[in-house]
Amino acid sequence: MMRDTTKLDNPRGEAENVDLRHQPALRVGTVLWDRYEVVAVLGASELGELWRCYDRDEQRDVAVRRLPHDLAHSKSVLAIIHAGIQRIADQTHPNVAAIRQLVYVGDQIYLVGDFAEGVDSGTWARQGPDGRRPLEDVLPLLTQVAAALDFAHTRHIIHRNLKPSNIFLNENGGVVVTDFGLAPHRQLTLYHGEAVRTGTTGAYVAPELHHKGAPDSASDQYALAVLTWELLAGAPPEEKEGSEWPPDLSAAAKAALRRAMAIKPRKRFVTCTDFVRALAGERVSGRRGRSRADWQRLGRLYGTVALVVVLLGGVGLLGRSVAEWMAQPSPPPAAPEWQTPVKKPRRTVAAQPAYKPPEPLVATTPLPVANKPWVADTVPMEFVWISTLQMWVGRYEVTNDEYLQKEPEHQSGEFKGICLSGSRQPVVRVNFHDSVAYATWLTEQERAAGKLPADLCYRLPTRGEAIAYTRAGMTSTYPWGDVWPPTRGNYADSALSAAFTDMPAISGYQDGFPTTAPVEMSGENAWGLFGSGGNVWETTARDATAEKFGGWQGGGWEDYLPARMVSDALYGFVGNARGAVNGFRLVLAPTPREPEPPALE
Repeated sequence: MMRDTTKLDNPRGEAENVDLRHQPALRVGTVLWDRYEVVAVLGASELGELWRCYDRDEQRDVAVRRLPHDLAHSKSVLAIIHAGIQRIADQTHPNVAAIRQLVYVGDQIYLVGDFAEGVDSGTWARQGPDGRRPLEDVLPLLTQVAAALDFAHTRHIIHRNLKPSNIFLNENGGVVVTDFGLAPHRQLTLYHGEAVRTGTTGAYVAPELHHKGAPDSASDQYALAVLTWELLAGAPPEEKEGSEWPPDLSAAAKAALRRAMAIKPRKRFVTCTDFVRALAGERVSGRRGRSRADWQRLGRLYGTVALVVVLLGGVGLLGRSVAEWMAQPSPPPAAPEWQTPVKKPRRTVAAQPAYKPPEPLVATTPLPVANKPWVADTVPMEFVWISTLQMWVGRYEVTNDEYLQKEPEHQSGEFKGICLSGSRQPVVRVNFHDSVAYATWLTEQERAAGKLPADLCYRLPTRGEAIAYTRAGMTSTYPWGDVWPPTRGNYADSALSAAFTDMPAISGYQDGFPTTAPVEMSGENAWGLFGSGGNVWETTARDATAEKFGGWQGGGWEDYLPARMVSDALYGFVGNARGAVNGFRLVLAPTPREPEPPALE
């Protein structure tokens, strides 16, 4: 994503004079163009040398890449890179490392872009047991990679070079994809002795690219499937058929991998997100449409067939047809007049009613009873009985006032001068361990007060439970339905863009809150739950024991991208982040049973 293009005729460094037109390598401490201080050498690849630099003007780290000689001097390559950058020039995505500036220095070209923190996905996978990761660990990463790919694909940007070293995971669970669209469309790579028109190599090359096909979203999806295989198995699949499946995969996950790696691109999923959803066990429908190359090939085929038919008819057939037409006693009936299209009435949106605070729930039984609402005794936290889940779910996200009962010194703080610490705002800047500790504390307090039997406990929801109450029994794409923009919920709206002019927002949407909303004003769903989708990302556990982090789910007040707001959106692979969008909700459910000890022989 390019902000501007700069040409420098006489560049120099602050600490030392550096002629970048002839300097073979930069050193730590060099200052480029009186602005970018080199702080680390990141390495080199077929796309050139890469450095981590500190931007003194914007006070942040950036990545600076020097293009190699063959790319910097190819007009066709530069045209492709320019076109790819300009398609997303003024847009951002949390999972995409963007190119911000293209700098010409003599006959050399430098790219200045976002710096991706953390470890690459290949290193992360090798740190797992046996040098690989289980599917439940990989899914949060893949969800974010798929969102980045789909974001680019809708803007006609193809990655062309997806592989583990281009995907980085930071300590807060965020995933960033780098080198987007930099591999040129017509770059030739030797593959089995033949030139392949792509930047991707080895097992990541989609079958259609072996025959000089053009990379597209389907070939990126194939590479994502190979990446998935490598993270799960510790190595990519063998190029010949018969590779053993990664261990412990369900039949649904195998089917998803098989489809995403289909020989014919049209048999793959419509989007990369669809592939990840299917990998997680969801049923995904829909078929890919034909690519532009497919239509061009069919057009040439049909044109050739039509030409052959016309030639075979000959002049005689044409003459006979003309004679028969002239012998008709009367001209054919005139075609009916076109009807003036009837304009459909313009859809109007009903005015929003004035806000009316919801009636508080009342506990009508001394202890929690199925089918009845419940209100905790230690803090007035309200719970709604959800028969589908056979448990109680917190009506609201946990508030600052409720959390301070356990942690009086906690501060949710502020965001760019706007307070996040209101008593009825959701508590934020809490991580997975903070949330588990609060649930344990509340359970102990309630049992000590005689308000909670031993067979029930407060805990974090599992990811599946959180998705279920976010959807409220629906199967729609978003928590509010299938339409866009949202019809309820606290997301990045016009109030946010008015307060923070540098932050993107959803066009045409307004919920009235630039940051977190009071929990009663965060949007109610069909099950009577507020903020289930929006306001803050809610912390989940991997299972009912709440021993392992399951990811953050549901979207937050600063989200504006559809991929981040779907009902099953999830991010994070470690639960130690304490961000301004990280909160939680509790459920009241049966106490998980401890596994029985093995029988003694």
